[in-house]
Amino acid sequence: MNIKGKIKSVGSTEQKSAKFSVRTFVLELEGKYPELVEFQLVNDNTLLINPFSSGDEIEVEFNLKGREYNGRVYNSLQVWKITGESKPKNESTPKAESPQGESEKSEEDLPF
Repeated sequence: MNIKGKIKSVGSTEQKSAKFSVRTFVLELEGKYPELVEFQLVNDNTLLINPFSSGDEIEVEFNLKGREYNGRVYNSLQVWKITGESKPKNESTPKAESPQGESEKSEEDLPF
């Protein structure tokens, strides 16, 4: 299955056991009434979300998983592929150039 949306939030990786780690993220699905859906990344796939950040538009391909435990059914959406364009991370903004003829003052030149 696949779906497109905007990343709302990304969680940190949780090490559940020596061989099992989980990371979740929330995708906002557009529509008349936007919906929030939580997806799960497991083991090596926890790194798939690293190039992306909140606000990025992505497409995820996932499997729907369901299990019964103590008489209750639990579902999860396990992502195995993420595609999209990541926005550049906040880079330092270029310094404004000072007008010609004005020299930049250092802290030592301050009058107080």
